[in-house]
Amino acid sequence: MSLVKARSERKMPLVGKNRGIKVLRALVSASSKSKILEFARFLAQKKIEIFSTSGTVSYLRGKGVPAKDISKIVGSQILSGRVKTLSRKIFAGVLANRFDPSHKEEIKNLKIPVFDLVCVIPYRLGGLPESVDIGGISLLRAAAKNHRSVVPVFDPLDFDRIRKELSATGFISFKTARALAAKTFFFTSGYDLAIGEKMFKSVRNNALADFFENLRYGENPQDSAFLLSRRESFSKISGKQISLNNIVDMDAAFSLVAEFRKPAVVVVKHRNPCGVACAGSISRALASAFEADSESAFGGVFAFNRKVDDKSAAFLKSKFVDCVIAPDFEKRAFDVLSKKKTTLVVAKSREKSLFLKDTSFGTIIEKKSLEPFSLKVVTKTRPTQKQIRDLLFAWKVVKHTTSNAIVVARDEKTLAICGGCQSRVRAVKNCLGYCGRRSESVLASDGFFPFPDSVAFASKMGVKAIIQPGGSIRDEKVIAEANRRKISMVFTGQRCFLH
Repeated sequence: MSLVKARSERKMPLVGKNRGIKVLRALVSASSKSKILEFARFLAQKKIEIFSTSGTVSYLRGKGVPAKDISKIVGSQILSGRVKTLSRKIFAGVLANRFDPSHKEEIKNLKIPVFDLVCVIPYRLGGLPESVDIGGISLLRAAAKNHRSVVPVFDPLDFDRIRKELSATGFISFKTARALAAKTFFFTSGYDLAIGEKMFKSVRNNALADFFENLRYGENPQDSAFLLSRRESFSKISGKQISLNNIVDMDAAFSLVAEFRKPAVVVVKHRNPCGVACAGSISRALASAFEADSESAFGGVFAFNRKVDDKSAAFLKSKFVDCVIAPDFEKRAFDVLSKKKTTLVVAKSREKSLFLKDTSFGTIIEKKSLEPFSLKVVTKTRPTQKQIRDLLFAWKVVKHTTSNAIVVARDEKTLAICGGCQSRVRAVKNCLGYCGRRSESVLASDGFFPFPDSVAFASKMGVKAIIQPGGSIRDEKVIAEANRRKISMVFTGQRCFLH
């Protein structure tokens, strides 16, 4: 009986709703052969049938691992090896949905073998375009799409997890397969991005401008920048060309203003809020946010969580404003503001919990917690309802201010903001130097107070309530200082650093 026929007669589905994916056949291909050896040996020990491309087959057989050449299914490779796995039979075997009876019937009739695990280590990027992996990346994406039936794996760091699950239960859990699928899509998108980056560097800026959205400049006028992809919910409707800094500031401002249910306005300068306010109307919120730090608001980015109305446009008409971003603009408001050079942007807020940061050491994926927190009163003096309202307001602002961050507020309006300070007590002092003494104000800190000195300075500012994460080894001393000063203090139990 032929290999393909034996496999095609296997009953489907191979997966159980509560058990996971049963791995009986694997497709293995690796540019770095040594990394795959022990994993392939394990698969063979588990009686899992291994198919590989010619180079990997030769290597595995030479090391005593039984492996079958993929050419037995698709025929010999062509174009000097450029086309090995790009076959409808291979992709059908990866993409077949084991839960779909029609897929089962079609696979059987076409005598196509199905794969339960796709393990590919793609080529490392070298000279372009020859080093670009096509088949391997495509197979990983196909397996990731069909992760309810197929396990995708590309990272040797995940081999041990797969070994443990198969040894313990004989299955790969759906939870693991889904996590590997998410990791795979991040990897394949990063792989393509790396190719684009290498090719991008080889093209002159004047040619790039014809194919990318050209920004006014990068972080500095001597830098060039391009917008890679524009969100559907984002649209510039008037004003000068957008710069990189505009986008970063608009993102910061709009992310913060979306935190509030009441009409709110946020003014951002150099990525940090300088004025934030909530009020009964959007025009009153604008006036309060501007008044909070009118000096820093000069040339700032203004974000609204309501439609920009006539009164707001009249307020901004004579002021130097770099950008205004809002869900919409009333017609007369647009007519007034569009006569200025100010960039006007319409955008819909969206909740963001996943963030990607590209570093010299790799790309970081960060998943922000959306878990709610509870306020824990730790002092003898309890905050009033008004203070709790202002504390929660200040906490939302400090979350969006670069660390170390301190925010002083009153009546849902910021009085002083200090972000990016290396010392927390210095941040408190800077706020004191800016706004002076403001009675009945509240203070928010994005991290715990390591010493009670910050509480003493806050008292000099007229602060009567403090919100902070807590968790310092000196919490008791900090609380004792707050008690001496008759300041109420609440802990969130959550730190909200922003780097």
